[in-house]
Amino acid sequence: MEDGAGGVLRTWEPLGQIWAAIEPLILDDKLLSDRRLGLLTHRVKLRHRTDITLSHRFVLGARIFSIRALRDPDERGRILECLVEEERP
Repeated sequence: MEDGAGGVLRTWEPLGQIWAAIEPLILDDKLLSDRRLGLLTHRVKLRHRTDITLSHRFVLGARIFSIRALRDPDERGRILECLVEEERP
């Protein structure tokens, strides 16, 4: 959506609720705009879906997980495994 000043406003809209298993993997940090952020990587497993892409994200309460990679671990179309990042200021 355009913001009227030549920029864009990005909004998020929920697609629905899903059941998933979430497992923490790596704890790290990174520097973003002269600010250090805690970075926590998780694996999310859910029933296989074809409508989830890297431009989606998962929300759990106030926590937000950006999808970084997707895969079908056994290539049988049963499970979708997502590598996600949770940024913590």
